[in-house]
Amino acid sequence: MSCLACNSNNKSLYCQTDSYDLFKCLDCSLIGVENMPTAQELNDFYNNYFKTKQYTSKLNSKLRRAKKRIKSILKYTKGTRFIDIGCNVGFAVEAARQLGLDAHGADLDTKAIQSAKELFPGCSFTDNSLEDIAAKAEKYDLIYCSEVIEHLSSLDTFVKSLYEILAPGGVLLLTTPDMNHFALTKDIQKLIEDKFIRPPEHLFYFNKSSIKKLFLSKGFDKIKFMLSLKPTIKMLGFKI
Repeated sequence: MSCLACNSNNKSLYCQTDSYDLFKCLDCSLIGVENMPTAQELNDFYNNYFKTKQYTSKLNSKLRRAKKRIKSILKYTKGTRFIDIGCNVGFAVEAARQLGLDAHGADLDTKAIQSAKELFPGCSFTDNSLEDIAAKAEKYDLIYCSEVIEHLSSLDTFVKSLYEILAPGGVLLLTTPDMNHFALTKDIQKLIEDKFIRPPEHLFYFNKSSIKKLFLSKGFDKIKFMLSLKPTIKMLGFKI
């Protein structure tokens, strides 16, 4: 399988953990699971996803952090139509609403979406997929997608759909773990022991170079990175 970020076939085995083989692209450094779990296996894993309860218990702190992040990108667009892709119980959507935005959220977890509707009735939520939203030709000025892309078994249609729903002059804020962050150990076994590498929950592992190549290859006109003191990529994507 060629690299999904740069189409290179130049790769090597990065590590093995449990029943998963992870390979690293030697050209752009994208790391991904080779033997992807089936759709049914992923559905079973995310049924009653354990982190949903964690998000609910830390709702206020999650809302405050999301509001701070959203505030930091308001200067990049004049539009007000906002969507959080992978919104879980909706704290970022509520943060956007409190900032005066037309706030929408989407997540495939129907139970999380039901909780979001109950918690934040002033916002709009759907359990439609990103691809379904894109097929309806819906456009948004601000897209928020935090800690989602590393969970996916396929990247192509997801990234293309993010570009399709982004309005011209809009901005995407996407976060994902950063494999090259200065605060992160280079000891692969330690990364596995510390659960930084943890398939099937996380299937792809990016650095700034690999994620920039991926998004530019799918149509984004410009990529910019925000400072992060934690091992997290904070990426801005733009559409002219």
